[in-house]
Amino acid sequence: MMPNDLLARRTAWLDRLRGCYLGGPKPGTLPGGRTEALRRLQSFDAVAYGRTRNFLDAPVSRLSPYLRHGMVTAVEVRDHMKAEFPSDPTRTEEFLRQLAWRDFFEKVLAWHGRGLDEDLEEPKHAVARVTRIPLDVTNGQTGLPCMDGMLGELFDDGYLHNHARLWFAAYLCHFRGVRWQEGARLFRQYLYDGDHASNAASWQWVEGTFAAKPYFMNKQNIATFSGGRWCDTCRVKCPFDADYPTLQHRLFAGSQAPLGAKSAEAGVRNEDHQPASVTLDDIGPLPPASDLVWVHDAALSWNDPALRANPDAAAAFVFDEPALSAEPWAYHRMAFVLDGLDDLIAHRPDPAMTTLVGDPVERLTALARQLGATAIHLSEHPNPGVVETAEALRTEFRVVVHPRPIFADYPVEPTRFSRYWEKVAPQVLGYRPKSAKRMHT
Repeated sequence: MMPNDLLARRTAWLDRLRGCYLGGPKPGTLPGGRTEALRRLQSFDAVAYGRTRNFLDAPVSRLSPYLRHGMVTAVEVRDHMKAEFPSDPTRTEEFLRQLAWRDFFEKVLAWHGRGLDEDLEEPKHAVARVTRIPLDVTNGQTGLPCMDGMLGELFDDGYLHNHARLWFAAYLCHFRGVRWQEGARLFRQYLYDGDHASNAASWQWVEGTFAAKPYFMNKQNIATFSGGRWCDTCRVKCPFDADYPTLQHRLFAGSQAPLGAKSAEAGVRNEDHQPASVTLDDIGPLPPASDLVWVHDAALSWNDPALRANPDAAAAFVFDEPALSAEPWAYHRMAFVLDGLDDLIAHRPDPAMTTLVGDPVERLTALARQLGATAIHLSEHPNPGVVETAEALRTEFRVVVHPRPIFADYPVEPTRFSRYWEKVAPQVLGYRPKSAKRMHT
């Protein structure tokens, strides 16, 4: 149960953020914050994960939302796993290899920036794609029990097992003929871990614009790794019920994939409310300071490098109103971030921290001027919004970017995970694995 003061603050914030999120409160939402991230890290069984990770009913860490928002770092997770089994580090090898995919994708984002939102390579097929998600998809009513089940989890729970994400992405791109960017946008809105790097790069991996070939699945694959969750009782004509050569010819032999009929916008946007504007009067009293820390949404931790380096500085978080108005998050995503802010503030009650709504450059500039701050600090992250905001602030302020702990050093262009893993596995694991070239399955 949330204390009355936190509940009142949460209600006030949600009212001010109307138009920036979709839907409303629901039971069972994932609690945010570093405190919860550390609890989950301590209780996770990485050994069991390594044996069964491709099965939907197998144990998973659910740490990705916390990693995405900087509530815990990949380095902390790596070091915890290695400390758990010092005499036999191979027991957590598979989990650490999967964790390395996150670092690999972040390096891809750092290399390409907003270029990651467009095809990194030419598609490995000649099938055209459209920019319209069918309304039956955005309503979760495709008529296919497996896809509707996955969409229900996405919309209601904000989570999909990685294998299910690949299946749905293959369905939307290859079986429904929709551009991968539209699916990536849908995932960003609803997944707790709607991460720019992992999300866009994974969709490109499925489409074949960041892989040697497109990924697709058949009915047997879905039935096996879902434990027959949908297939055992399914009575509809299954588009996946064929062997792989047959599906490959059907999907990529030059025939046009079926087109969506309506825009996804009709199914997911809520235009009843406009975002509330926030003036400087809403900032509240903050002491004058020569330095200001910008806590962005990938740095929601009291252990964040910028905060640790500036324990006496004022700090500010800004909800990016223009970005959220254009691409609103599901309510549960917004609540997760608000949890993270509450947890951060509880562990850093003094000096003061404020939360704002608006354009980050404008709001941080106005706040820094009011405080008389000459320097703005932030923690390093490759997200384009973070990079571009920092660059814009440099026109008036000294901007100090505090480096994050390095998961793995890989200074060349990241093009394939197999090449990356072959080079960095000894750094991550502390030894060279026998299966250094194993691919993502």
